[in-house]
Amino acid sequence: MDDSRAKAQTGQPIDVLLLIDRLEDLMGNGMRVPLSNRVMVEEEEFLALLDQLRLSLPQELKQARRVVQDRQKILTDAQAEAEKILVVAKERAEYLMNDQGLVNEAKARSEEILRQAKENAKRTLGQVDVYALQMLTQLENILNQDLEQIKQAKLAVTSR
Repeated sequence: MDDSRAKAQTGQPIDVLLLIDRLEDLMGNGMRVPLSNRVMVEEEEFLALLDQLRLSLPQELKQARRVVQDRQKILTDAQAEAEKILVVAKERAEYLMNDQGLVNEAKARSEEILRQAKENAKRTLGQVDVYALQMLTQLENILNQDLEQIKQAKLAVTSR
């Protein structure tokens, strides 16, 4: 029993590219129909590989979903941190404003803290967006490659 069959029976996900390679091997080892471009393959093995491929694709999609969820968590955390900073700044400003001699200083310091908090939040959100975009682009490229290989395999099967 080969490795992909063993993984399929144990319920472990199988690499999509490995399954596509197995489909190509199946086509390459199929029996040619004389006087035509057709190849006969074992239907059961071909359908089993397609089923494994269908089961493996959701793993790739789950990874993409996790990246998006991680991005959302980072955004939420950054917003919560910015809100905490704002609350602290407001509390500090109110405290300083209670003393008449420190009103101007309190305003200046609170504005600086607010500016820094907004700047930090923007910087963090920008970094998160860049990271998420990189991860989604990488996943999109992988999925596009997989889809192209599937299309080529289907074309090879239908053109024979």
